[in-house]
Formats: sequence, C-alpha cells, structure tokens
Amino acid sequence: MSNSEIVFRGTHSLTLGVPSFIEVERDGDLFDLPGFEAVCTFRRLEELRIVCEAVFSHAQAVCVDEIDDWDVRGVNDASVLVLPEAVRWILCFPVAGRNWETRGCDGKYVPLTKEIPADGDDVFYTFASSVRGVFDGASVQAVPDLDSLKFLDPQPGDKLAVIRAKDWNWDNRRETAFILPWDIAGIEFIADSDTRVF
Repeated sequence: MSNSEIVFRGTHSLTLGVPSFIEVERDGDLFDLPGFEAVCTFRRLEELRIVCEAVFSHAQAVCVDEIDDWDVRGVNDASVLVLPEAVRWILCFPVAGRNWETRGCDGKYVPLTKEIPADGDDVFYTFASSVRGVFDGASVQAVPDLDSLKFLDPQPGDKLAVIRAKDWNWDNRRETAFILPWDIAGIEFIADSDTRVF
C-alpha cells in the first residue's frame, strides 16, 4: 500500500461519496475538470475553508493511487486535483476546529474524540478491524498520524480508532507501530466514522 497517498477533504456531514467534477479558474476562464479538490496533509484541511460557507463538521481521508494535478486552487496553492477513479478507500470522521474563533484563532482541525485527546506522542490511529485480535493477545498495527493511514488496510464499514499507548515497537521503516495489548492505555472508537472500500 506504500505506493498510495492519503489526501483530505472537508465535508458538512458523514458522507462516503466523492464529487465527480470541480470548477477551476485558469487565466480568467472557468473549466469543469473531472475530479475533486483535496489537500495532501490533514493539518492543511482548514485551507479548503475558503471554498465553503461553514466550518467542516467531518473530514474525509481518501486513499488514492495517484494525484492528477497540483495547485488547483486554495490557500498557498496547497490543494490538488484527484480523479475519482484513483480512489481506493474513503474514511469519513468528525472533526472540530481547535481554538476556532475563541482562543487565538489557530484554525486547525482535530479528530473529534470524547475520551482520548486526538494528538500527542503516545496517540496512534488505526481501524476498528485491526483491534479485534487484541483480546486474543495479538498486537495492534497503528500509525502516529492521519497522514500515515495509507500504511493500513481498512475493511468496509470500519470505524476510526484512537489508541493511547504506554509503549510500542516500530516496523523497520518506522511507518507503523505495533502495540501489544498490555501496552494499550486506552482505545476510543469514533462512533460517527465510517469507511468505504472501492
């Protein structure tokens, strides 16, 4: 799965669909191009706000085989064009704006969790299907950030899981961590999340 990429879109509801075209302005003319606009890292999700009327309530992590075009539009030319046929899977999950318009207007999105804070050196992400074997003593494969979800294989209908770990072991490339059952300090399954595999 390492040849794939993860891109992110903001949405206003839990949705597992992808748009089939985007309107792009080039040299003063408007064109309808096949595909959709996305950003290549989760921390840049707020840069898509300029095309929306409201703050996103959900985000889509979209695993794609390739990115078709860079610099579609967006702040600092951060967004890319992705063709619908390049999509391998979509994870949609709720997000909240951290410190939005209240404490310094930092404007960064974070996954919306209830029990485990969504960031920190001891926080990892995985899919609910990866956690099933933990009760039989199997380790859980997880990633340290949402941008690294491309290294995991979700199942249709998977929920996003957030894990707080006391200890972990990295794979040879330091792309994924393996967390033993007794090193799990907490697991939260984000109820309002879902995965569609193409």
